Order: sequence, then C-alpha cells, then structure tokens
Amino acid sequence: MADDTRPVWVLGGGGVAGIAWEVGVLAGLADEGVTVAPDTVLLGTSAGAVVGAQIASGTPLPELYERQRQGVPHETAPALGLLSLLRLARAQLFARSPEQAARRLGRLALAARIDDPSRQRRIAEARLPDHDWPDTDLRIAAVDVESGALRLFTRHDGVPLVDAVAASCAMPLSAAPVPVGGRRYMDGGMRSSLNLDLAPGTGPVVALAPSTAAIGPWARIEKQRAALGTGRPVELLLRDPAARRAQGTSVMDRSVVPALVAAGRDQGRREAARVTAALGTINRP
Repeated sequence: MADDTRPVWVLGGGGVAGIAWEVGVLAGLADEGVTVAPDTVLLGTSAGAVVGAQIASGTPLPELYERQRQGVPHETAPALGLLSLLRLARAQLFARSPEQAARRLGRLALAARIDDPSRQRRIAEARLPDHDWPDTDLRIAAVDVESGALRLFTRHDGVPLVDAVAASCAMPLSAAPVPVGGRRYMDGGMRSSLNLDLAPGTGPVVALAPSTAAIGPWARIEKQRAALGTGRPVELLLRDPAARRAQGTSVMDRSVVPALVAAGRDQGRREAARVTAALGTINRP
C-alpha cells in the first residue's frame, strides 16, 4: 500500500519471561476493551514472534493467558551463563552496523556446534496453538547467521510458521541456528530486541518491549522511535516495577511465568487509556 495507515503492533524479544509479560499485557488491555484489530500489522521478534503468532491464530486471549498462568513445562531452553553473555557482548563491540554485529554473533552461533535445531522446532510447536500461517499480516524477524541480514518472514514466503518462529527464537550459544531454504537463521533480537524502526506504513504504533537491551546504537529504542518520525503516534510499553519484580533475574526462568503473566495483565489494564489514545479509538469486541 502506498499510504498504509493500518495500526502496527510491535512485539519485542525477552525470552520465556517476555512471552508471559506480553500475553499478560495484551490480556489486560483486552479487559479494558483494547484489542488487536483484524487489519493490524503484527511485527514480532523472538518472544514477540511467539506472541504475535499466538494472537494471530485467533485463539482467545483468556485462553492464551490461562496457558501461561498454568505454567509452561514445554519451555526447556537453559539460561545463558555469565561467560556466554560476556562472549555475546564482546562480539558486538565496535561493530559499525547491525549486519557486522550480527555476522560476529553468527560466527559464535556456528562455532558453538549445537547441531540439533529440532529442539527449537519442538519448543515452537508447543508454544503455538496453531501451526498454520494466519490471514493476519504477521511478520517475523530472524537474522541470517552468515550475512547478518535481517529477514522478515511472512505467510507469502512458503516457510512453515513453526520454522519461522523457531528461527526468530534461536539465541546464539543457547540454540542451534534454524535452516530455512538453504540458509541458517538465528534470533531476530540479534539485530534489535524490538526492531521498532521496521514498523511499516504511517499508522499508529503500539510497541511492547520486555527488554531494552541494545546491541549497538542502531538498536537503542529512542533512536528506533525517532526513525519513525515525529508526527507518527507511537506508544511504547515497558515492564513496570511489579513486572520486573515478578520476572527476577533470568528471562528463561519458567517458574516465574504464572506470577509474571498476572503482573502483565494488571499493567495492561492500567495502560489501556494511553494505548487507546495512540490508536485513536477503542476496538471493542
């Protein structure tokens, strides 16, 4: 569309905890009448790719909320240790572009020799209530481990939804890169945990950011927000203090999920008015 004014929901990365918090926030917004309209563009990165696919499936938010509240035993990915985190941080030092940083991270991902991407696929299957691409305009961010280029998977690419989500969540040093069409892909957060600057069109943007970590200057949320222009409505939701306390120190700790999804729901209810203002109207079911 030459002048695409559809609303855009940008859903950021943040591990198992990010999934729980985003589902909770969306459930809380829905409690107050703020829903994701059918013509919305959904742009998901890592945890946000999971949540985007979940809500685009048509599964009612109360059901998605209950899935989180009851616990997520299918989540088995370990948290990265301090040494691994330092290796990831070192690889990003002095990178001059997101592609250069991603290529370095990709080399780490390949050198780790984690040779079983099927684990990522099994986890993605368990996370998604529907394994088929929805009719909704869902875009899933992943990064090519060799070129460092970002790719946005859509239903038009002929790539299975499970593979796209698995690729978007394949964190280097924790998960094997996921092969798609002869290329290998890793976590979309290796460009940016949010990828807010990729929100298409000129319509209002609502962004949920479980993480504010920045790989480089291009990934800083304030810079990405500025890239969308001053005249475009953008509402950014970050974890509030209650959600941060509920999450604790690890984004991969599945034990915190029930408390965190509840904290997210409370926050969503409180944030409904400003999200409504950004969207310009309340979408009532």
